[in-house]
Amino acid sequence: MNLNTSNIVTRKSEIKIYLQDCIDAYYDKGLSACINQLEKQILSKKVKFPLLGFCGHEFYKIIKNNEHIEFCDNIEKLKAEGGNVVIGIILQDKLSENFNQSFDKATEYISQANAWYVCDIIGERVFGYVLLTNPDKSLPIIKKLTKHPSHWVIRSLGAGIHYAIKKGLDKEHVISAFQLLLSMSNNTDKEIKQGVGWAAKTTAKFHPDIIEQFSEEVSNHQKIAAWFRTKIKIGLERNKYAQRN
Repeated sequence: MNLNTSNIVTRKSEIKIYLQDCIDAYYDKGLSACINQLEKQILSKKVKFPLLGFCGHEFYKIIKNNEHIEFCDNIEKLKAEGGNVVIGIILQDKLSENFNQSFDKATEYISQANAWYVCDIIGERVFGYVLLTNPDKSLPIIKKLTKHPSHWVIRSLGAGIHYAIKKGLDKEHVISAFQLLLSMSNNTDKEIKQGVGWAAKTTAKFHPDIIEQFSEEVSNHQKIAAWFRTKIKIGLERNKYAQRN
């Protein structure tokens, strides 16, 4: 979808007008009409991500529970970048009512990705959010996903781990997450290297002591690829720079 770059939405007051058109269409004519309005009024414009997130939360509240997934399925088919923000937030809100369904649908949408940003947008908002808020329940599922056949899904785990650490994941679970990153650190796939490397850099930036704790393993050139150590080095340098300032 080609976005009209001259039509940039940055104000909540403006997005509320377009959102109301979608809601009115939903109440008057149903889900399909709502999705048509969403595509026309919102996804065809360049909208700031926080405003798209606001729309996601509102859609979750307005649309019937049994229509949430159908709504997300139809947004995914549009292949619009902003649609992934709406999907990610709806699935995030659904975690409390159907944890496994949200995880499964996020994995499905990411595996169908046609661009890297799908992984990062949904990965942060679903995998990252749930790792931050419910680490004990989510870590075993994330561990299973490290073996997923789709490189997009594995990349998204890195985005999620990055998000959770940046937002303050407790140290005990950062250690567990870093061990998962180590298990993927010898991969040669470009997308996986991007996602896992991003999370490794964030770990080093916020928790250099954890890197020190695993220094012997990180230094093992047979098990850990050079790209992974490079990301860790960058993260440690950023930590030192932050300490000086």
